[in-house]
Amino acid sequence: MSISRARDLLRKAETAKPGLRQNLLLAAALSEVISPPPVVVGGTAEEFWGGHEYHQTDLDLVGHLTPLHRASLETLGFERRGREWIRAGTPFVIEFPDTRIDGDDQRIETRRVGGGSFRIIGLEDLYIDRLKQATVAESQVDIHFQSTLAVAASRYDDIDWTYVSSRIAATLKSEPHVGHAMRRVNSRVRSRARRALSRSAGA
Repeated sequence: MSISRARDLLRKAETAKPGLRQNLLLAAALSEVISPPPVVVGGTAEEFWGGHEYHQTDLDLVGHLTPLHRASLETLGFERRGREWIRAGTPFVIEFPDTRIDGDDQRIETRRVGGGSFRIIGLEDLYIDRLKQATVAESQVDIHFQSTLAVAASRYDDIDWTYVSSRIAATLKSEPHVGHAMRRVNSRVRSRARRALSRSAGA
């Protein structure tokens, strides 16, 4: 753990263009003072894996904050306001929605940025997260469906679809209603993604 390295990464984040790189630098900064390092999820993870701009309002991290971690965040200038951690004078807004990811810890990846590193949810588990959100409306014009489709279309050949199927099967056993919805939406997403990729290949 290094407060000085965290401050250095925060300075880089402050001067970075708002968006993905800024959030990843912010995640790397916090990884210097939280152990084990938190995992990037949410819109930032979607933008990282999907390669498309996502207009998130905050940085979502999964991790367990101890009193020592909270004290370190305060030392770095962050202040807790409800569920959010804010740093005055910056656009930084951080939330810790969960203490563990909903997925396989072995698929979490560690990447480098600005001389630091951050951990990010695996591609397949990010897809599953978006897929679950898309089951709420089950509409192909719903924003969550579009997010799921964007991830699938941009990384279709990289996604381990066998793993995705196994996660859906597990949900079918534990939450049949949700599992059936996930299976329906997944089929629609994959069909739409394949058609989009086929059109691109033929263009």
